Parts: sequence; structure tokens; C-alpha cells
Amino acid sequence: MGNKTLVIGCSGTVGLDFIEINKDKNTLYFSRKKPKIIKKENWRYLNFDKKINNLPKKVDKIFFFASPYYKVKNLKKKIFLKELNWLKKITKKVDTRIFIYLSSSSVYLNNHPVGNSKLKCEKYLSKNKKVSYLQIWRPYNLIGEKNFNLSDHFHNILIKKFCIEKKKIHYFKGSANDERGYSSTKKFCRLILKKSNLKKDFIYDYGNSKTIKVFQIAKIFKKIFEINFKKHKVSFKFISNLKNINTIKSNKVVKSFDTKENSYNIIKRYYLTKIGLYER
Repeated sequence: MGNKTLVIGCSGTVGLDFIEINKDKNTLYFSRKKPKIIKKENWRYLNFDKKINNLPKKVDKIFFFASPYYKVKNLKKKIFLKELNWLKKITKKVDTRIFIYLSSSSVYLNNHPVGNSKLKCEKYLSKNKKVSYLQIWRPYNLIGEKNFNLSDHFHNILIKKFCIEKKKIHYFKGSANDERGYSSTKKFCRLILKKSNLKKDFIYDYGNSKTIKVFQIAKIFKKIFEINFKKHKVSFKFISNLKNINTIKSNKVVKSFDTKENSYNIIKRYYLTKIGLYER
């Protein structure tokens, strides 16, 4: 039987948890690096910088998770604009009934490189006549434990500065009272998989209104770090007094899912999984 579903970009945070959640054996996964949890026959190499010849002409669903990784150097070089070209390559080669696109909550920020790129991608897909149904998801602060490629989000900066760069103290530009609402990537994957069976177009925000302050995140990190590396102590300071809250908000135009998960527990579980992997 031919593959009914394609997953483009399966080696990132969302893709890795999606592989575990998805039980459909007629799924074909694409990425530059093969995740260990995928069988060889269910995976194909994909490099958007090269010619693509290994895509089926028609499928039932496409889950598009591919995106340049969130790192400061990518923001500065406008790397995120590449994603639109990636989408064009896929949609020109493959017809699909349902296209599930992973956008971003950064579309609500003014002149944000990621948000601007994602909006252009959403606009392109909405005009694509080869797609019967377009489902767009705009998640806030997803946390998954399987991806070992660290982004430049705050929770990973702590790991980079203290575990990898081996700093003893670090000064953060933001405020100690900045807030984040974190959601489990696994829970997110279960929902998008379930909703992909609907024959309808939609845009959904996805996030968690139960926030945690960044100084609390840093304290969780510090406690777990110093338990793992008893001879090493770390400290941190926050420079700004301007408070920023990054979490899902009520939106009269776009429907939303509020997970109401415990952000403290999500962050704690993440650090318990990650910190011990780094030697001091």
C-alpha cells in the first residue's frame, strides 16, 4: 500500500514526538538526519538545498514541521525566509487533500524575523489550489525532551551557558519577572494528529495560560545542575526591569487551545532529562 501521509521535518522537537505518537504505518518521514526511532523503510533523506526526487505525487496528508532552527545567528542572517522556498518545493511536487502547517506564535510580534516568515508561508499556502484543506497551528513555547539540538530559547540558554560553556555566572538581558507558559510537545502532537482527520480549514493558537517566571526557571535549573555537579555552583542576574509575558491570549479572530498544564513541572522534567547528559 502506498504512503498516505508525509511528515516533512521529522528530526526536530515536534517531529520526534510526533513519530512516537503516530501509529499509522502508511506514513513516510523526511529529514536530513534519520531519527533512531524510525525504521529505515519509513524514512527518506531530504535536503532542501538539493534536488528532490523521492516524493510521491499524491498523498492524503502532509504534516510540515520543517523550519530553520531558532538560533540568534539564523535571525540575523534572515535564514527563516528559506522556509517559503521549502514549502514551494513540496507543494509543487505533491498533491494532498489535507496540509497541516506548523506556524508560530511569533506571527503576533511586530517585525519579528520568524513571525514575518511564517506569515508569508501561511499566505502562500492559503492561495495554493492543490490543497483541499489547510490546517495551521500557531504554538507557544513547546517543550520536548527528545531533541538534543539546543535552540536559543531561554530554557536552553541556561544549558548552553552553564553546562556547555562552563560559565559560573551569566547576565541575562531580560527581566527576572518575564513569564512563559510551557506546553508538552507530546500533548500537542496528539491533538494535531486527531484534528487532521477533520475535513476543514482552520487556524488555531496553542499554548498555556499558566505561566512561570524566568527567575523560577533559572532556580529550577540551578538546583538540578548543582545536584548533578556537586563541585560546581552557578549564579545569574537579570538586567532589565521591563516585564515581558509570552503566553497564549484570548483572540477573537483565531480559535485557541489553552492546555493549562503545569509549566513548573514541564520545565523541571525537561532539566532532569537534559542536564545529566553534559559532563563538567
